[in-house]
Amino acid sequence: MATTQLARSPRKRSPLARAADDWARLPAALRGPGGGAVALRWALSRAMTLCLLVLVESSAAGDPRYYAQNLTALSHGGGIGAALPEYPLPVLAIMVPQYAVGGLTYAAFPALFAASMLGVDAAFAALLWRRGGRRPSPALRLWLWFVPLMGPMAFFRFDLVPAALVGWAVLVAGRRPARAGALIAGGAALKLWPAVILPILALRRRGRGALLAGFAVAGAVIVAVCLAVGGTSRLYSPLRYQSARGLQIEAVLATPLMLWHAVHPGWPWLVAYGEYNSADLFGAGRAALATVASALMAAAVALTAWLWLRAARQPSGATIVWLALASALLLTVTNKVLSPQYLLWLGGPIAALLVISPADAAARRVARWLLITAAITQVMYPTLYNGLVYRQATTIPVTLVLVARNAALVWLTWLVCREAWRRTARGGVAR
Repeated sequence: MATTQLARSPRKRSPLARAADDWARLPAALRGPGGGAVALRWALSRAMTLCLLVLVESSAAGDPRYYAQNLTALSHGGGIGAALPEYPLPVLAIMVPQYAVGGLTYAAFPALFAASMLGVDAAFAALLWRRGGRRPSPALRLWLWFVPLMGPMAFFRFDLVPAALVGWAVLVAGRRPARAGALIAGGAALKLWPAVILPILALRRRGRGALLAGFAVAGAVIVAVCLAVGGTSRLYSPLRYQSARGLQIEAVLATPLMLWHAVHPGWPWLVAYGEYNSADLFGAGRAALATVASALMAAAVALTAWLWLRAARQPSGATIVWLALASALLLTVTNKVLSPQYLLWLGGPIAALLVISPADAAARRVARWLLITAAITQVMYPTLYNGLVYRQATTIPVTLVLVARNAALVWLTWLVCREAWRRTARGGVAR
């Protein structure tokens, strides 16, 4: 006699359990600890990041179009003094090759530029792989997560280049100080901030002369070429632009004003794009706020100098990196200018710190907060960014996201400065 068996409905499983099953089904080549598996994870994470560009973050590719406009004007007889004058002249060296490969065409440049930044990303990941013992080290895991959390914007700005150069310089400073000095000079030639790292790396007596010589030689060559190509005016134009810029809406100092602006738009402060292609605050007290920003910057420099003097007693590799991070963060949170890509500056030094001190709980805590800050930044920019500039339904929500991002950035600064202070104290952390 035939029997009928009642079918039981499958038991619902949690999303976490389903995700674990999906991960278990992935090929072993992707999950393994070898170099091939790491390369696949890098490629997959970057492909997913670029998918965001196509789906929701197409505006992140705006800057290369601006670069291409300047390069097109230059190729049609425009003066070099008018080509991206807000940036140091050597940035053309990391843009003109892509423009030339693309046949001097505006349309091809953004894709070629992004491809070159992907190359920088891959090269730094490979460096972390080698320096981490050819295994998925904490430093490499940080980098694999950090760039995607910053979003496609990471590949459409050139800030990855100085970040990688500084991270590389920190890693080789002990064994190849001359190379480290040259790398710092190269980073400072693109973005001025890496120059603050030089006196910190020079704390270590061993190799100090080679470090300074490497910086001086590379810097002299760069300055000589810039003077020959663009003249004195073009050499100093980035400094003039920086000093003349107003209070950018993402600056930490602007946070309370942006909260007020979200509730009371247009009074007494107005948000608009200024002459330097950034969204700034305009209105009453703007000059006073600029003075406050300058005072905060001076205080940040003074604190950095004090930490430097404390570290000079007995510097170590880890202490020097903590001090370098403190300097970069202090200059970031006190600056009147703060753009999303500035967070990229922190990825290289923090990854280098994890190479030097992979088991350090404080370093791991800082790395986690960097990832949190990066993720919040991507929520804000570019998808919701217009809500900060124009009155929209998203204005109040995105302003709260901005507040959260700046709060996370200030907390990250506090964590780093506290650790730098502790490590430079007499009888502090063992070196």
